[in-house]
This record gives sequence, C-alpha cells and structure tokens, in this order.
Amino acid sequence: MTRIFTDADAQVTQRIGIADLHSDLPLGLLKRRFDGQDGSLRTEWLPRLRAGGVRVVVCAIYIDSNFLPEGALRRAVQLIDALLEEIAACRDAIELALSEADVERITGDGKIAAILALEGAEPLGHDLAALRLFYRLGMRMLSFAWMRRTAFGDGAWENDSRGGLTRLGQDAVREMNRLGIIIDVSHASDQTTWDILETSSRPVIASHSNARALQVHPRNLTDEMIAAIAASGGLIGVVAVARYISDTEPTVARWADHVDHIVELAGIDHVGIGCDFYDDIMTMGASQEIPAWNPGGGLGQLSFAGMRTWEDLPGLTAALLRRGYTEADLRKVYRENVSRVMGDVQGA
Repeated sequence: MTRIFTDADAQVTQRIGIADLHSDLPLGLLKRRFDGQDGSLRTEWLPRLRAGGVRVVVCAIYIDSNFLPEGALRRAVQLIDALLEEIAACRDAIELALSEADVERITGDGKIAAILALEGAEPLGHDLAALRLFYRLGMRMLSFAWMRRTAFGDGAWENDSRGGLTRLGQDAVREMNRLGIIIDVSHASDQTTWDILETSSRPVIASHSNARALQVHPRNLTDEMIAAIAASGGLIGVVAVARYISDTEPTVARWADHVDHIVELAGIDHVGIGCDFYDDIMTMGASQEIPAWNPGGGLGQLSFAGMRTWEDLPGLTAALLRRGYTEADLRKVYRENVSRVMGDVQGA
C-alpha cells in the first residue's frame, strides 16, 4: 500500500509524539501469553508504537460478552496481569503511569507511558470496593459501559430504552472524582453521558468517539455533548474506526473532518486522539467476539485504507498540516490536552 505521508510528516509526528487514548493491547498480549509466547510487547507492539510516534498509550481492559457475568472479574485480572507482566519485562522501554507527573517523567526518559483503563465496569460487579482495588492496581481511567447495560449505567446499544446512570453509578462518579480517575463516556448511552456530565465535578472525556453531525451512529457524540464535554474541561478523542467516520467512504481525510468539526465547535484545547486499532490487535491473534444482538448488525468494517495501525499515524499529521494546523496545534491535539485533563482530574 502506498504511503499517504512524507518523511517530513513522520518527522513532525515523532517530534511531537502522540497520546493514544484507546488501545485493546491487553487482548493481544494475553492471547500471545496463552499461546506460550511471552515477550510479544517487546517484539511486536513496541516497534509499532515507536514507528507511529506514540508516547502514551491507554491500555483498555475489555470483557467479551461470553465472560459475563460470572467471569468478568477473572478475565479482567488475567488481562491486567498480562499487561503488567509484559511491561515489567520491558522496563527500559515502557512503564505504567499513575499520574500526569509519571507521564512526563517516563516520556522525558524516552520511554512509552502506559495508562491502565477499564472499558466497561462489569469487573466491578456492584461494589465500589472493587473500584478502589483496581485503582490500587493502577487503573486511572474508566468507562461505565461497553455498549451494554451495567449496574452503573447504560451503554450506547441501549439508547432506545433511555436509561442513564444508576445510583451506584452516581456514587462511582463521586468516588472517581475523589480518587482522580478519569471518567470516559465513549460507549455510554446518551442519557448516561448527560448524567455523568451533570454529576461529575471533574473534567469528563470521550476517549474514542467522533461527531454524530458528520456520521450518525450511537457511538458518536452530538454537538451538544461535545460542547458539554468541553465545558467540563474535558476532551474528545477522535477515533479511527471506519463506521464512526463514514458509511460510504471512510478515509483519513474524512477522519480529519471530524477533527475540524470538533475544533470549530469546542476549540483546539478539547480534541485528542483515540485510535482503537482493533483490527491490528486482531491480526496479531487476539480472540474476536461480535455480539449477534448488535442492532447495527455487527461491528462491521473497523480499519480503513491508510489508517490500520500506529505506523500509519503520520498520515493524520499530513492531513491536518495540509488543512493549516500548526505544529503548536498538533501538540495540543496529540499530547498537551491529555496531559492537562489528567492533571485537572487528579488535582495536580
């Protein structure tokens, strides 16, 4: 495949560095370890992260439906253990970051900072004690739902039921504010999103969502949601998933259209990048589950030409530079906005 960026675009990307707000990397690591192949973080994933200029990667713990409900906690423990074990074997190249200060120290040392997140609160059951325990394990970001309904609130596939944050979810928001855990509304239902924004006293983010005004999909955000997230001090991480970009022709240029829309609506200080290169994780052998009850008929096409892996990220740099974004703008979108939000959430 022909590259859609130049060496100069790649150099700009490397010089700035990118914080990827969403990766299913733990799935790939666990599958490799189940197959008896320890060390895949160093041999397979770190080279791709470095090639794409990624300096910070949010590692999401996602639980397939076939593990629910009884196996959610055990599966989460397995995924987190795989991630932490692989990081421990690569201390010269990557570290788990627990704070914005950690991120700055780790990246300043030329390493990649990994941030642990839960994508869906199923491993927490019905207990805030579990929330605090995962915090002690290093979790610093959490979304209450991955599309489905949980004890904390509804996911985006439940929009028709108009369910939102539960009382347990409200308590969890307040506890997350106290602890300094970033609240993520990507995958939440519309009402859950609004309830979180009303309840939280700290900035709220959407780690990997696009603009519904450009592509109608329950995973994308309305203009009103985008404005409210920005008003909270948070940010929206635009996502490189084909169905969230365009039904007809997902391209890097159309992905950049979502950046433009959010910047015009909320300002350059409230945009980030949440790649979600799930197909790339799949290619490396992680198990895939597409629930049959998805009202959209399955996840459909995820990646698209020109943006399939971290190595392709300079292509976004090229598209944004052509539109008149400066390197100072890209520093905000790629890194600085995330650092500000993390510091604000943690009271730094």
